[in-house]
Amino acid sequence: MNNKAQKLHTFHIPVMGLSYTIDSPIKVAHYGISSVISIVDDELVEKMTAFYSKKFHQPYQEITQKIEDYRAKRITNYLNLVSDIVQKKFQDFKSDLCENKETLEQYINMLPNQSEIKKGLQNFWEDGYNLKNKVVEYLENHLSPGAIDVNIMTKVDKENFVKNEALPTMYNDAHAALRGFANSKLNSSIILSAGMNPRLYSYFEEFSDFFPDENNVLKKKIILKV
Repeated sequence: MNNKAQKLHTFHIPVMGLSYTIDSPIKVAHYGISSVISIVDDELVEKMTAFYSKKFHQPYQEITQKIEDYRAKRITNYLNLVSDIVQKKFQDFKSDLCENKETLEQYINMLPNQSEIKKGLQNFWEDGYNLKNKVVEYLENHLSPGAIDVNIMTKVDKENFVKNEALPTMYNDAHAALRGFANSKLNSSIILSAGMNPRLYSYFEEFSDFFPDENNVLKKKIILKV
């Protein structure tokens, strides 16, 4: 039975300001811990893309303010980079769990006592790792990385201008952030906080990922923080 839908932990890391959790998924998602990124500040997002591209030896091309729709493109680019890094770290972590008994023991101690997955891993650890192929199969069927969720403060939806001429509403800050998330490869949730913004809410209709697919599955979900 595939139990990847079962959460590994009983907590998540909520959004903390604009920067405190901007890279939390890179640090903790491979352990199965979910966290929330604020995606309103595209300048910060671009700096983080440059930093982590260099750190993980990924190609990087700056998205400058001269590029059309640069806010949304910066956010999409960063979220895709975070997703790729998390997946790589998750695969490496699973390999380490299979090869290193000490790593497995440390991870078991991280999991809540009531976790069925913890009990399953404890059985392998106590059996002395004799059936490595069974360990690999168990990890594949039960472990998954934590969610890379995002947050938009709905009232932070400033109009933007080019040569003193207001751009269309879709280029407002929160609208651009939403578009950046919608166009990313993430399969996660967007958390809307800080008030009501009917124009922003109606903008969700423009993106297919917020609608169920042919299997009635949502790729991206909406959470209202009240």
